[in-house]
Amino acid sequence: MKDFCEAVLTLTVKGNVAEVYKKAIETENYPNGLRDHWNGVYASVTISPGTTVYSYSDAVVEVEDAELTIQLLSHTAKSLKQVVDWYERVGCKVIRTDYKGAKV
Repeated sequence: MKDFCEAVLTLTVKGNVAEVYKKAIETENYPNGLRDHWNGVYASVTISPGTTVYSYSDAVVEVEDAELTIQLLSHTAKSLKQVVDWYERVGCKVIRTDYKGAKV
């Protein structure tokens, strides 16, 4: 749909808290969510499992990680860019943005 601006980000988290991250991200980006004033951005999060291997001295430890794919959607390019910039500052990797050539 041509009326929306979009962004896709990823974030790797521990597998045992992936559902919590999903709920928090989707809830804070919802009109009646966690914020006093909604930013106009909707979020949908999908979870993909993964494993990371850490080495500590002689020990090797496998920890189940999960990759969150965060899809953001807004009518307002400026609001979406602010949200994307914030997520990037806190550790998300920006995969794609589509601000439709709007001034942001």
